[in-house]
Amino acid sequence: MGSTLPTVTKETGYALCRELERSEYNDYVIQLLERVEAENPCVAEFVSRLAIQHDDPVGISTAAMLVYRLLESQAEADALRQQLEAAGSE
Repeated sequence: MGSTLPTVTKETGYALCRELERSEYNDYVIQLLERVEAENPCVAEFVSRLAIQHDDPVGISTAAMLVYRLLESQAEADALRQQLEAAGSE
């Protein structure tokens, strides 16, 4: 069936909160959206189209981008854990 979305851990959630604390909140979300536009334009377009249909487009975009980042961060953490486990079993 292929890859599945990761299950986000509390630790990943805490790490994202720390990322947000280290930068201006709006700047963080804007930079994330710009990166997603470059790396995953279909997702960025979907979020933008959805956001403009609601009374709070900034809130919708922010929520979507933060969920995207949570999943992305967890996928990165899972890949690193698998690499470390593979290196440890050698």
